Amino acid sequence: MVSRTSTETTVGQVVVGALMLGCAAAGPFPSPIPLLFVIGAVGTANAAFDLMRTFGSALLGGVAASSIGLAAVPFAACSDDRFAEVFTCTGDAPTWHMTGAVLVAGLSGASLVLARIAGAGSVERRLDRIQQDLNALRRGR
Repeated sequence: MVSRTSTETTVGQVVVGALMLGCAAAGPFPSPIPLLFVIGAVGTANAAFDLMRTFGSALLGGVAASSIGLAAVPFAACSDDRFAEVFTCTGDAPTWHMTGAVLVAGLSGASLVLARIAGAGSVERRLDRIQQDLNALRRGR
């Protein structure tokens, strides 16, 4: 039997993953932000399953940390002409870069919270199953 919390967290993970893929596909974000969105979506998909929750959470944590680290880099890089080839420095690109990095970090954090809730629910279900098995053994004596 699937609990309500498990269903809600799965729906939440699907929504977060869809938002990440939508931002990567249709967002005005310069490189490498779309790649971070795609990697975050892969981590979200992995974190939705019990078997891959640890890998997905680690991937999401890495994406969140790297996007926070990359958020302000274009502002520093675009202030010097030597680094203009690394990041797009025309127009509002540095602002979109920072906006995208913050969105990636926020969505990755939300997915991490949902994975944690799903993991706690999974542990509770396992403990309930063990308790039921123990009660069945006691009744058999």
